[in-house]
Amino acid sequence: MTWIEVRAEEDGVSVAVEGRLSVPEFGRSVLDAAGALLTWPDIAGQGADATGVPPGTALSDAREGAAASRAAASGAAPFGGPRADLLPDALVESAPEAQTWLWAVYGAGAARAVAACASGRAHALRVAAEPGALARDLHRLATGHWASRWWPASHLDGVPALDADLLGLELAALSHRCQQVWDPDADPAADLVLEHRAGLRPLLDLWHARPGAVSDVLRSVRAAADDAGLDVDGLAGPIDPGGRDGSGPAGWATSTGDAVPRRPGALPQDHALAAGGAAGPPPGARVMGRGTGTNDWCRYPPGFVDASEDAVTWTAFAHGSRRAVLVEAVAGEARPALGVRPVAEVRVGATAPVRVRCERAGDAWTALVDTALPDTAAPSPDVQVVLPGFDPGPQDPGRARRTREGLRALARRRLAAAGGATGTDGAGAGEGFGPAPFLAEIVAAHTEEDF
Repeated sequence: MTWIEVRAEEDGVSVAVEGRLSVPEFGRSVLDAAGALLTWPDIAGQGADATGVPPGTALSDAREGAAASRAAASGAAPFGGPRADLLPDALVESAPEAQTWLWAVYGAGAARAVAACASGRAHALRVAAEPGALARDLHRLATGHWASRWWPASHLDGVPALDADLLGLELAALSHRCQQVWDPDADPAADLVLEHRAGLRPLLDLWHARPGAVSDVLRSVRAAADDAGLDVDGLAGPIDPGGRDGSGPAGWATSTGDAVPRRPGALPQDHALAAGGAAGPPPGARVMGRGTGTNDWCRYPPGFVDASEDAVTWTAFAHGSRRAVLVEAVAGEARPALGVRPVAEVRVGATAPVRVRCERAGDAWTALVDTALPDTAAPSPDVQVVLPGFDPGPQDPGRARRTREGLRALARRRLAAAGGATGTDGAGAGEGFGPAPFLAEIVAAHTEEDF
């Protein structure tokens, strides 16, 4: 049984699934709904309690008592863990607006509890969750938005990047299916179609290879475009009004080729740092030590640095009286705007950190940081790569690392399932698993195969 605590707050009414931990930002997903903000605090389900919380257990005690190891021991399924993880937490700012969808996500009991707390008839209520029809689609949409931002693409780890436009169009299709949740004045589906219109032609091409996997997405994308009054003909090319010529799904004309879109970026085995791209210690320098820094995803925009735990490395050296640390970070898939560069942050012991702006050298970010290093012991500086203005500051290192490891494992499981997937309606994921693979994951998993 999954329990929900509904509580009156100063800024609205909170709805929280009991027994669930929150992880750093890169492990969460957030969506704006009509009258509320929805948050999936642990998209991989690493901290969920699969057994539920006994009645009478305080929410704070349940959260403090839950642990990732207990979730693993409980037999939580991959792809987002137990069924409780389908449900978001919510901060309801306008109960009347949220009533249009609350019952379809949490169940009628939770909807009534929100109304009671919003009206002042109750301060806190605990109700059993009854996930409705929208819960699974919303969870899938939340997982897709997480992947569009925080997918741990890594050449070093062999985790391929996802085609952003192909994923964006599938999120448009899901947003259209979840339109009951959105504010009437908002149309996230149409916005996504416009933003990712470059993926329309590859999506049509993919239909030739996998019509069963793509047809529902195409229909929803077209419906979203039509509802918003978008010129699909102008966005995707010529349209066959009824599909009578057999060139593609009804309402679309497609190219005659059988090309399958490929994910962006080089294949993992094709990747290598550009020879001689990074400046090394000067001739005659004495190497004092080498090591791996911390690759904290929260401290720079997604994609600036390869997501591998080993992507940031350092070499400490001495040259005469000079002491310095050479920092190298494998670059990610993102292409920053001109002039936007991360900085290397080096801290030695309790001293203040020293920051130096990185330079792009081939497939790496590099920086040479002059700093004080002790001669009496092997150096062990704390080395990170950050983007000032984006960086929220250091995270709890143990908690952040565990979350990163869990998300990498999640990505690998999803790609493994995508390798055998035939559709987007659950193929490749068994009962109790989370969202079935996205088209972009299927393409990434089959990059080197012939559809």
